[in-house]
Amino acid sequence: MNDADYIVVGSGHNGLACALKLAQAGHKVLVLEQADQAGGASKSGEVTIPGFTHDLYATNIGLFLGSQIYQEMKTEFHQNGFDIAVSDQPFASVFPDGDGIGVYTDAQKTIAQFQRHSNHDADSWKALLKFFDETAPHFLPLLQMPLPSWPAARQLYRMWRALGYAKTVELGSMILKSPRQFAEYWFENEKVQSLFIPWAFHLDFGPDVSGGAQFPFVEPPLDHRNGMAIAKGGISNLIQSMVKTLEKRGGQVLTQHPVEKVLVQNNRAVGVQLANGNKIHARKAVIGNITPTQLITKLLDQETLPSAYVERYRKFRYGPGTMMIHLALDGPLSWKAGEDYAKFAYVHIGPYVEDVARTYSDALNGELPASPLLVVGQQSAFDPSRAPEGKHTLWVQVRALPAKPQRDSLHEIGIGTWDQMKDAYADRVLKKLEVYAPNVTQQIIGRTVYSPRDLEVANPNLVGGDSVSGSHHLDQNFLFRPVPGWSRYKTPVDGLFLIGASTWPGGGLNATSGYLLAKQLLKA
Repeated sequence: MNDADYIVVGSGHNGLACALKLAQAGHKVLVLEQADQAGGASKSGEVTIPGFTHDLYATNIGLFLGSQIYQEMKTEFHQNGFDIAVSDQPFASVFPDGDGIGVYTDAQKTIAQFQRHSNHDADSWKALLKFFDETAPHFLPLLQMPLPSWPAARQLYRMWRALGYAKTVELGSMILKSPRQFAEYWFENEKVQSLFIPWAFHLDFGPDVSGGAQFPFVEPPLDHRNGMAIAKGGISNLIQSMVKTLEKRGGQVLTQHPVEKVLVQNNRAVGVQLANGNKIHARKAVIGNITPTQLITKLLDQETLPSAYVERYRKFRYGPGTMMIHLALDGPLSWKAGEDYAKFAYVHIGPYVEDVARTYSDALNGELPASPLLVVGQQSAFDPSRAPEGKHTLWVQVRALPAKPQRDSLHEIGIGTWDQMKDAYADRVLKKLEVYAPNVTQQIIGRTVYSPRDLEVANPNLVGGDSVSGSHHLDQNFLFRPVPGWSRYKTPVDGLFLIGASTWPGGGLNATSGYLLAKQLLKA
């Protein structure tokens, strides 16, 4: 007896996107989730004080709004409770001297920000936008195509024909630069350069890691054009709308149903065994919205896999960890850079390129950084539904931290477990934030801290607190993700597939791997 056509292990947005597409085609789909709430790293909740809604991990949904699943099903998503809040002040960086620089959707306001620091850099910003506008229609579609594939090859050929040899090569050179090389190529002022570096660090690209330029090249122009988008009322509203849309198509999502093992017969996945011993069978396939290491260490007997495959997956690398600090505030922050900075969706505090480079080096060497990069999210500034009137939420992503610290760079915090260290390190973070927003301490009325270890306990895909489920460095990205030879979501076991942030096109709320696999399965 087959309990479902397809079983999806994990209810992250990619798992749900895959399930939706399969259910739309008339298949019986079952999604199994170990946690008590669907969404993976896309969850919100009242984790500080009742009435204050925080996005626990991911928050920026810009990529999702450009996804194919959203374009196809957005009417239903919105009918089922999803709505969007957009900030016309997407991001900014602030500096110790009380200065700041911000990017708006308003072109003139943004140019004025660059001109305050450098007329040359204002002209370079215009040139960067022009280069992006010329090239983006040709390379952005590649991010929604399987790699390698004939459609991707045809898109590359069309790009070469449209842009010409010189500009195509220039684009390739641009994407392969390190974040520092990218910033120095376009801009001369150190503050303007520092405005772009954090976007690479949202993943695991320190300033001097090749290939990191792709993110500061893409994200700032898109945010400038479109604003910063979040799910109104919390990102769980997006997830729940996907779940409801799936259920209306006959699909089912079961939370608190941890999968213990994938059942294999004659080298074919035939179902799963739950932690309670119950078995659920799949007529067509099992799809894991999980990391490669979970597949080989937990869900499969390694004897069922080729030894070379197991060895490659053992070497799958995770990036440095992340800490999340959620604050309930009695009122807005008073930024030294000016009142307007309380309205930006993100405020980055590096502050400078060298500071981010030092933080990255410390994290890789097992040290608690003295001054980590802070991504300060002010969601309630443009989505007031997240907090009581006059109050605010604050979302602080701390990048980057070692999964298992061996020493403290300042010799202030005794090394132990993350449970023992996290509050002391959060105090360090808030002390840094206080330099730029002096009233933060007096405004805090509620605080919750998630260490890298807490992130992994809540979601096993966030190994070591790596918020994007695996390094995106060049040797583990594009057609090499998760490992060379296995970038098309297949595994050596027939009927067993892998999707999610560990697969192409990687981290972020892009909903792409799940969608692409569903299309692939429906064509088979």
